[in-house]
Amino acid sequence: PLYHTNIMITALVYVMLGLGLNIVVGLAGLLDLGYVAFYAVGAYAYALLNQHFGISFWIVLPLSAILGAMFGTALGYPVLRLKGDYLAIVTLGFGEIIRIILENWDSFSNGPRGIANIPAPSFFGHHFDQINSARYVYFIVIALVIMTIFFVNRLENSRIGRAWIALRDDEIACQAMGIDKVKTKLNAFALGATWAALGGVVFAAKTSYINPMSFTI
Repeated sequence: PLYHTNIMITALVYVMLGLGLNIVVGLAGLLDLGYVAFYAVGAYAYALLNQHFGISFWIVLPLSAILGAMFGTALGYPVLRLKGDYLAIVTLGFGEIIRIILENWDSFSNGPRGIANIPAPSFFGHHFDQINSARYVYFIVIALVIMTIFFVNRLENSRIGRAWIALRDDEIACQAMGIDKVKTKLNAFALGATWAALGGVVFAAKTSYINPMSFTI
């Protein structure tokens, strides 16, 4: 049962990542190949904040969403003028830069050795054994996936979602209609990165060990 539960957790984390990536690539039409970087940001945020400050899973979860949005915006700014293949190459480079930093900044991220003994989430201070802990994480991921589906659907049908689709279909017509291109693109990067960071926190909690090679392309 533990093996199957872990497989299901991994699958559901990838569902979250796919839905988040769909905001950037599917709706806004921005070919982001460095998306795994935001996944790494979430995982390392939990690992490092817990290791150094003892911050729990439940507090890091919203913090990682904010961190992901900030990193998404930081990536979005330099690539606002780029399109298509050029955007893909720059975002691919960004994803690799994050991984290489994590691999070489030994004092910060423990380098290629990674970070071990990352605790699983507790239930009001109660810690489970290995099997029940995996089940608990499984239910948390189901809740997060349902929340992701709800939010992404709401976003798609909202004003900002229609702006993303307009931007993807015809950028010039979109600007002529008075849509702020810069703000719309940055929103897509930030919101897409938010879900990746949340997925990263769950991944770190599930595996209890991460290293830079967990976040290759």
